[in-house]
Amino acid sequence: MELTELIRDYVATELLSNIELDFLEGELWETTQHIAEINTVIKAPKKICKKLGLDEKSCWHLCCAAVLDSSRPLKNGQNRVDDFKKLINLNEISYI
Repeated sequence: MELTELIRDYVATELLSNIELDFLEGELWETTQHIAEINTVIKAPKKICKKLGLDEKSCWHLCCAAVLDSSRPLKNGQNRVDDFKKLINLNEISYI
């Protein structure tokens, strides 16, 4: 499995299996745990960002957060997209 392919699948079908969603959750968690070691993130295509309701210059991990927020909302009302945006800004991560 690959993060980008799963996000592309979700955008096309709006469906992912529980195993695929578990994978995305693991990827996002792993990234947040090592965010201080990341210098840059890769922008996702504009059409994918738009479909997920994100800024057109969003990275793949923000797309992942949006998919998870839509498919598996957090019970405490937190928003993964907002949380990940804060981490990006806090750690001054660049987009490529």
